[in-house]
Amino acid sequence: MSDNEKVNPENYSNWFALYHLSNNIGDKKSLHISSIEFGKLLNVSQQTASRRFNDLEDLGWIERKMVANDHIVRITKIGADILLKMYKSLKEILENILIVGEVTEGMGEGAFYVSISGYYEQFKEKLGFTPYKGTLNLKLSDLNYALLRENIKNRMPVIIEGFKDERLNRTYGSVKCYDCYISRLDNQSRKKKAAILDIARTHHKKNIVELLARPYLREYFNLKDGDRLRIELNKK
Repeated sequence: MSDNEKVNPENYSNWFALYHLSNNIGDKKSLHISSIEFGKLLNVSQQTASRRFNDLEDLGWIERKMVANDHIVRITKIGADILLKMYKSLKEILENILIVGEVTEGMGEGAFYVSISGYYEQFKEKLGFTPYKGTLNLKLSDLNYALLRENIKNRMPVIIEGFKDERLNRTYGSVKCYDCYISRLDNQSRKKKAAILDIARTHHKKNIVELLARPYLREYFNLKDGDRLRIELNKK
């Protein structure tokens, strides 16, 4: 990567300026904006905004031309590469932040569904372990729940197929599972393989995650409500 493609500390202000320009360009090819408007966007003076325009152009991150008092700005390939580089760096940082949840009492919903033969046999076959007929419920903060959703959205889940119980004339939906390891936050060296159950239809309150594993996890980790566990997703 050439020098003008690198994001050195002295270029952080320029990167934020590039981000704001890109955010306002959206799916358009270019943006008409004056230095006064750009200054308001960055919360800086018009003079500082003009310098940012000059710096971004010198770095090769944007191309621009003047029409009256407006700058017509286009993000270059180098600028797009910079945005991608920063996205990858931020994504890696987010993926390395600890995802922690507190043990909470469940409603017995997990135990009911895990025990259903149509699900249970698939769990055994597809997850690679014979699960305990129940789940451990963790309550996550808004931030931790958002981090978890961001981490799993681009992962390939293990699909537990839906089915119909002809005897009861009842249909059960599919369930997505994501491999992970869990450990007590105060003893992260002792890990246990588990699976996150991503159930579309659930009666759980907000930010509750259900974990399926081979042992009875409350007993295995000597857990009580309020204890904190770390969820560690497998490397992609």
